[in-house]
Amino acid sequence: MRPLCLALALALGTAACRSDDGDRIRAEVAFLVSQESEAPAAAERVMRHGRRALPYLESALHTTDPRGRKNIILALRRIGDVEAVPLLRHVALFDEAPDVRLEAEWTLQQWAAGKDTRADRAKAALREIEERRGREATG
Repeated sequence: MRPLCLALALALGTAACRSDDGDRIRAEVAFLVSQESEAPAAAERVMRHGRRALPYLESALHTTDPRGRKNIILALRRIGDVEAVPLLRHVALFDEAPDVRLEAEWTLQQWAAGKDTRADRAKAALREIEERRGREATG
């Protein structure tokens, strides 16, 4: 813990450090969505925050262009948290850009190949995607 953060934590409680972390994550997500050539390195920095970055990534999905949304999916893939499955499912179903939808679905397919809880949830999400597309095609 940084000395300033520690001092603030002692004076104000741990929320001071969380706020500092939130500001850092928000800034790194903003950098991620604005990059093209630096996206892998930016995604790596966001990935280091793990699950804590998910709300910031989800929020950015609503305000960025397709390239930025693909970068967000890259970060979600690197984080690899099971809590990202519903978000990827939503993107795969509803994003307006076909390449973004495909990127989200591809990530779910990769995760579904595993043998853990994330794989189980990814498989379920892929079934939902397939069922919805089937209904849309026939109805």
